[in-house]
Amino acid sequence: MRAAICDDERYNAEKIGNAVEDFFSKKEMPTELSYFGKGSALLQSVKDGAVYDAIFMDINLVTEDGISIIAELRSIGCAVPVIFVTSYENRAIDGYDVDAFAFVVKKKMDEKLPKVLQKLYSQLYEKRTLAVETKDGIQLINIDDMLYVESDNRATLVHTFGNTVTDTRSVTHFAELLSEDDFVEVHKSVYVSIPRIKRINSDTVELEEGTVLPLSRRSRKPVMYAVMKRVGGR
Repeated sequence: MRAAICDDERYNAEKIGNAVEDFFSKKEMPTELSYFGKGSALLQSVKDGAVYDAIFMDINLVTEDGISIIAELRSIGCAVPVIFVTSYENRAIDGYDVDAFAFVVKKKMDEKLPKVLQKLYSQLYEKRTLAVETKDGIQLINIDDMLYVESDNRATLVHTFGNTVTDTRSVTHFAELLSEDDFVEVHKSVYVSIPRIKRINSDTVELEEGTVLPLSRRSRKPVMYAVMKRVGGR
């Protein structure tokens, strides 16, 4: 695990680093940590070719805004998972704008950071699959490749990047297999992958590859909560 930790308070940076080392040592994985007191230094390291598996970023640095630094990283194609660790809980929605992996409030770090690290480990090193029952037999689909599922009469359409698979079971049955941490119902019998939501409008949801789906009035609040919960790592 190669991680960059950017925080202008050394105590907080080392606390994050210790948590990362402790977690991955239990997974019998070596860690390589790089510490930065300035966001500009982190940015330059990436431009110079440094590669990280994850970035732990403070938001309110002395002379910089951490979200702006990550926005610049995104603009040059850096898609590394970013965990914002900050004292400012009200900035979580801003983290959503730069595709944050999670948001941890410093006063809750001891409780929340291990959970976020587990999610990070699962995303980076565990291939999660779902067994789809087609008319030709069982087909395994990577959950992280799924965009959304919807009802098709008595069957279920499973939409992934560039493909659609038909499960012979009803969407009601299929939905029981979906984790509420990964999927949320946006309309009757339409369940969307939460990480694939790019924008939530008044009556539609836009996915990152361009699909626009209807958003019912009763679902809008649960969808907003599901997205904020995932971004916030809560």
